[in-house]
Amino acid sequence: GDATTDPGEQCDDGNMIDTDACTNRCRNAVCGDSIVRAGIEDCDDGNADNTDSCLTFCASASCGDGFVFAVVEDCDDGNLDDTDACISDCSAASCGDGFVRAGLEECDDGNTDETDMCVGACTLALCGDGFVQTGVEDCDDGNNDDTDACISDCTDASCGDGFVQSGVEDCDDGNTIVDDACSNMCVSSMCGDGIVNGAEACDDMNTDDTDACLSTCVPASCGDG
Repeated sequence: GDATTDPGEQCDDGNMIDTDACTNRCRNAVCGDSIVRAGIEDCDDGNADNTDSCLTFCASASCGDGFVFAVVEDCDDGNLDDTDACISDCSAASCGDGFVRAGLEECDDGNTDETDMCVGACTLALCGDGFVQTGVEDCDDGNNDDTDACISDCTDASCGDGFVQSGVEDCDDGNTIVDDACSNMCVSSMCGDGIVNGAEACDDMNTDDTDACLSTCVPASCGDG
C-alpha cells in the first residue's frame, strides 16, 4: 500500500481499493481471484465451475452462453435455433412448446387440442388418426372399416354411400333408385315390399292371391290356379 512494488508484490497502487487492477494484497487482479474487478468482470466466484451463476471467464451465466446453468436451464447449446433439441429459452424441445423440431415433428401449435390441424402428438391431423377434426370430419374411429358407423373417408355411414353398414343395412348400391335390387332405404328388394323391381311384374305388398297381383308378384290371369 506504499505505492512501491516491493519484492513479493506483483503490484502496488498505493490504495485500498480491492476492485481495481491491483488488489489490496498487491496482486494483479485476475479472473478467478474471487474479487470482482469493476468495469471488467460481471462476477468472480473463484472457482472453475461453469454450471453455476458465474462462469470461469467471470461473466454471469445466461441462456445462450453454451453452458448449462444447473437447476435453472435444461440445456444450453449456445444458439438461438428453435428447431433443434434445445430451444432459445434453454428448455429442452418438446411437443407442445410451439416450435417444430426439425426431423421429429410435423407441426407444433403449442396446444393439446386434438381437434385442430395439429394433433397432440405433433403430427398433422388426418383421417384415420382417431381424432375428429372440427369442421372437416364427421367422425374418425381410427380404422379403415367401411362397414361400421364411420367409413374410411371420415364421414358418417349412411344409406346410399355404397358401403353396407353391418347390422343396419341389407345392402347399399350407392344410388337412390327405388326399383332396383337394393331400395333407397338400403333393404334388399323382394316380392311383397311394394316396390316393383326388374324381376317383378307387380308388387302390391300383400300375399293375397285373389287380387290382381299374386303373392309371387306376377299379374293374376285365367288359368293361374
